Amino acid sequence: MLFSLYPTDPPEVRDAVVAAARDHSREHALFTSLHIPEATRLNAFLDELRALHVREGLTFCADISPLTLQRLGLDLDDIGQLHEAGVRWVRIDFGFDTDQIARIAARGGFRVALNASTVTDADLDALAGIDLVGWHNYYPRPETGLTVEFVHAQNALFEARGLGVFVFLPGERTFRAPLHLGLPMLEEHRHRNAYVTYLHLAHAFPTTQRVFAEGVPHPQHLAWIEHFERTGEITVPLTGLSPSAAPLLEQSWTVRIEQTGLSERLEGTRGLTPPPAWVNADTRERGSIQMDLDAYGRYAGEVHLMLRDTPLDPRQARIADIAAPYRGLVDRLRLTRQVRFLAAN
Repeated sequence: MLFSLYPTDPPEVRDAVVAAARDHSREHALFTSLHIPEATRLNAFLDELRALHVREGLTFCADISPLTLQRLGLDLDDIGQLHEAGVRWVRIDFGFDTDQIARIAARGGFRVALNASTVTDADLDALAGIDLVGWHNYYPRPETGLTVEFVHAQNALFEARGLGVFVFLPGERTFRAPLHLGLPMLEEHRHRNAYVTYLHLAHAFPTTQRVFAEGVPHPQHLAWIEHFERTGEITVPLTGLSPSAAPLLEQSWTVRIEQTGLSERLEGTRGLTPPPAWVNADTRERGSIQMDLDAYGRYAGEVHLMLRDTPLDPRQARIADIAAPYRGLVDRLRLTRQVRFLAAN
């Protein structure tokens, strides 16, 4: 995973992002923008990037535009000076034609990231032979983010040419100026927590690299994301645990390969001790954890994670619930089929 750093970030956010990139990013790279209109100290910010490159070994993918070069006093022939500040990739959003992009790649020795949210087949054909990747956009203004279907279509342009793609997810603790309303790529991610959003991107776009568009996530979410990247296990926080749910917290579990559309069953749970009494709500609610009772005979103890609200069954008892902020995880359990349960804080 990658993080993002901006000239408009306050010092405490900048320090947190640098620490996250140093300690939690295998790439030791940061996305940054050198053409934010609100940035008034661009040369000073470039000096800060240079210091981070020397001190921390960080490198940068920098969003640039003709305004960037104007404000830094550079032209296309000496754009390679950005290398001194650790810039190894440049992201081209707007303002340069294909000839200029080719010139930037050649003169600067940069890998070129194109705005995957706006690029066309013709653009990619015109830039054939250049070291390219796709890098999507984010959308500060509410109700302007993209749909999953559109991102799939745009990604296909790059995948057909064997090119990689980067996608953004918004922050959750600090939000970038000027709107401070988040920087999602997908509109449906606006205001959601970073952990659920990250797993949605991993599920919807499994071949892409994922980038935090701003700040850093909650430490707990970052730890769960790292655990997923390292082991393939999805962490599921639970509330309302009954004593019968205690064994779920002691090991990892595999989602059964069969699909019912009603629930996800966990392998190896038959034979767990069910509660002595029938406990439920008005329905077997989406996100609830249900256990088969003794009335189901040899199925007793089997655990079901409910995918949707379902009528009551007196032969099943509710033993826990997926914590409300993470209820969307019921749609992601087939991402790897490996889950671990924790008691929610």
